[in-house]
Amino acid sequence: MATVVSTNLTTSLSPSPDATQSFYHKELLERAKYAEHYGRWADKAPLGTKQGKTIIMRRYAHLAMALSPLTEGVPPAGKTPTLEDFQATLKQYGDFIALSDFTDFTGIDDYQRHWAGLLGEQSGYTINALDRDASTAGTNVVYSNGAARNAVASIIDENDLDRAIRTLANNGAMKILGGSQSTAEGIAPTMAAHPCVTLPDVMFDLQNLNNFKWASEYRGAAEGELARYKQLAFFESADPSSLGAGGKKFSAAGGSSTAVKNTAGTVDVYTIMIFGKHGFTRVPMDAASMKLIRKALGTAGTSDPLDQVQTMGWKNTSARLITNQNWLLRIECGASL
Repeated sequence: MATVVSTNLTTSLSPSPDATQSFYHKELLERAKYAEHYGRWADKAPLGTKQGKTIIMRRYAHLAMALSPLTEGVPPAGKTPTLEDFQATLKQYGDFIALSDFTDFTGIDDYQRHWAGLLGEQSGYTINALDRDASTAGTNVVYSNGAARNAVASIIDENDLDRAIRTLANNGAMKILGGSQSTAEGIAPTMAAHPCVTLPDVMFDLQNLNNFKWASEYRGAAEGELARYKQLAFFESADPSSLGAGGKKFSAAGGSSTAVKNTAGTVDVYTIMIFGKHGFTRVPMDAASMKLIRKALGTAGTSDPLDQVQTMGWKNTSARLITNQNWLLRIECGASL
């Protein structure tokens, strides 16, 4: 494999699209889709080209109720609307793989097909992690015990989930997933639900709770939905290669205990991220949200005078932000050994 000096590529121009580039682009997007767990529940607010790099979204607060009777002939004082702005700035992310002509000519593998798969997975995990980190940075939190992360020392229980449901209901958070009515034997009806993203370690504990139902026990499950608890629907986001991808986990961030998963006696804290409608927004750039860039041999000009190097990579232009703290909620808990 060849090493390409990135500075040689900063001003190079993409070649015209060709059939193979289109094919690999599709492959990349399909592989990336499998890792989209957090951004899936975001509102989309695309920013067009030539419109700057910052988007501002606005929301008016509710007006106070007008409960006082009017006095005849006397106009009321009226109200002044309160406006809240939310701002996000586009950023670019990406990576590439380089291959020498000699390796390509003599190797027996279909390198470029493998590249598209690897880059698709990498881009998917990367964007999912960016969405995860932005959405789990909210201020609306339920801790499995105690009032702070550094006090967490117990696994999830029904009271934690019920408190989360109550908090979101009191905040007026709308549910994203519909329910279903069923009269079939052995198939339970379900209520409308908030999607929740968590790790396999937490799913292991959730299955032992009363009112927990696997998706096979009811109808109307969304794609990838594993289970429900009352008004919560669970989706699993794993980190199979220990890349730091998948669900959010804070190692050695909780209280002191060796009765649950821990690092040297300090509890590892796991999250359940619960989404309400319109609580989280992702801002893609219309023309370049996700792009595959393929540089064939002979396209680098004088920086590659002997046509020795080709590359394939991906680039994403996007932003993400919480647009209503009250309509997202994060549970932080321990996990069983």
